Formats: sequence, structure tokens, C-alpha cells
Amino acid sequence: MQVYYSMIIWILIIGCAAELCPQLAYKFNANENRRQVRLGLALFTMAYIIIIIGLRSGVGDTPAYITMFDDAPSQFSFSALDSYEKDQGYFALSMLFKQFVSTDFHIWFLLIAAVSGCAVAYTLYKYSENFFFSMFLFMAMVHFVWMLNGMRQFIAVSILFASTRFLIERKFLKYLIVVLLVSTIHITALIMIPVYFIVTARPWGKIMWIAVAVTLGIGLSLDRIAASWSFLLEDSAYEGYLEVAASSGGSNLLRSAVAIAPPLLALVCKRYTEQARENRILNISIIMSVLSAVTYLCSSFSGGILVGRLPIYFDMYNMLLLPWLVKNAFTKRSQSVVYLGLIVCYLAFFYSKAVYGLGLTYISDILPI
Repeated sequence: MQVYYSMIIWILIIGCAAELCPQLAYKFNANENRRQVRLGLALFTMAYIIIIIGLRSGVGDTPAYITMFDDAPSQFSFSALDSYEKDQGYFALSMLFKQFVSTDFHIWFLLIAAVSGCAVAYTLYKYSENFFFSMFLFMAMVHFVWMLNGMRQFIAVSILFASTRFLIERKFLKYLIVVLLVSTIHITALIMIPVYFIVTARPWGKIMWIAVAVTLGIGLSLDRIAASWSFLLEDSAYEGYLEVAASSGGSNLLRSAVAIAPPLLALVCKRYTEQARENRILNISIIMSVLSAVTYLCSSFSGGILVGRLPIYFDMYNMLLLPWLVKNAFTKRSQSVVYLGLIVCYLAFFYSKAVYGLGLTYISDILPI
């Protein structure tokens, strides 16, 4: 676990150093009237996490990904690609990588970690009111685990997170193209097509509450629906999902409670968010946060394998929502206390989830850790 603690410490050290030398670490964004961390420093902060995660060799489902990469042909061919029934985009990229770059899985993992990590860092740099607190949340909310366990899905998650601009500017066609492309890497990305029309609405409005009701209805009955239509999955690459779902107890209730906290805080601070109702990134973050809480709640009472994969697409936006709320809904005097309280609470969640829940270890045949 020490290696994961070191990631949090790294973020806190860089963040404290930035406050000591603000003229070097930050620039003033006149268009948005806010202080913004410099892009180079943002990527430098993420670089340590990318290196550690990219050079792993035995954490979570990493052995399965190693086997998957080693078994992929070293020469790209459509006939070989046809042998994969799902997520063909990922396997096409792995074949092209082996053909033109390297057959070493370490370099492949490092590239994927760099793409995912840089996408997250860039989005936080672009939109967060407090980059280093958002980076802390990336670790403490255990989102980084998806880079270790669920790597393919997190490629889709991070790229869509980096495509937030299309949500803000309401460019559906461009967002749709990105969704369709990353869905070839992980099919769950398709959920973001209907979500586009939800998050471009007003927070706490009719469309949002209708979406909440529909999500609850589908989420709580998805296992039953999937079981009724299970014959469609027979002899397919998705056949195993239902077996896993049947033995799954769903997501941890603590995880659901933590997911409910940010939208609940946003509701309590509704007076301040209403004053910034033209702030589209805030509106998007609030609705995404609500969807995260609802889907996590559904996954607590259903097979987590079916519903529990979806909230990460929404939960990423809590890394933008919480810093905005702290900065704009609290006085400067109370902000330090709120930050401290959030840091303590999320560290407790990190310890509970990473140590007791996941039992994270770290194995690398390159790094002497």
C-alpha cells in the first residue's frame, strides 16, 4: 500500500509547493476570472502516477491483460480481428502497437496509463477550481484503481471526460463520434449517448428528475431484465456477465453513501449554484454527480457487475463539483476548515476501500518497489 500512499503524498507536496510559489505554478485566466494551474505542472503532477501504474506487472486484472496482449497477433489483420467478438477497437490498437512499436507489454501499459492519465489531468487543468484538490480526489475517491483494474473501460472514461468541451458547447455530433469510437474499446461508453441530452438540461429541473426516476427503474430491475433476455447472450462474448452478476452482492453501501454526499452538498448550496446558472461546466457536474449517486445506489441493490461499471463515467465530475462548491459556497475563512474536513473524510474512505475493500498490493518486475 505504501506506493499508493506515496501518490497522495506526491500530490500534496506539489500542491503545497505551488502555494508557496504561486507566480510560477499558476496563471490568471481572464476569460473565466480564475486562477489556473499551469499545464506543465498539471502533467508533471500526474506523471508520477502514470509511471507507477504503467510499469506494474501484477495488480488486479493486470495478468489477464498481459495474457491478452501477448496472445494478440504481432501483425494486424482483419481476419484476426474478426476472432474477437467485442471491444474490437482495443484489440486492433494492440495489434498495431505490437506491429509498429513494441511487443513488450510494459510499454503498452505505460502508453495506456499516459493516455488515460493525461486526459484526466488536462480536464482537471481546464475546468477545476482547485487542480490539486481535484487530483487528491482522483486518488482518495479511488478512481485511479480503474487504471489498474478495468484498464480498457477507463480508456473510454478518461477520453470522454476529456471531451467535456463538446458537452459544454453542445456539439452533439462531435460527442457522438467520440462515444462511438471509444465504445469499440469498451461498450459501456454507449451509455453516454442518452446522458448527453440529460446533462445539457438545467440541474434540479424536470428533465433531471425524470432521468433519475428512469435510471432508478432500469437500474433496480436490470438484473431481472437481463435474466429474462439471457438467451440472447448465449454463446457470445458477454455470456459470462450474467453468471458473475448472479454471484455478485452489488456495490458496497459505503461507496453509495460517499457518492451521495457531493450532490447532497450541491443541493444544500443550491442558492449559490443558482447564482451561477450560466456556468455550464457546473451544471453538467451537478447532473453527473446526481446520476453517479443514483447508479451507485442501484448497484448496491443489484448485481454490481451490470450496474456497477457505469457510475465511473459520472463520478469523475465530482472532482470538478466539490472544488467549485468549496470555493463559491463558503467564505474564505471557512474554506480551509471545509478542505481539511473533506481531506480527512476522503482519506478515511480511501483507507477503507483500498486497504480493506480491495486489499491493493503492487507488483512490478521493473521498479524496485
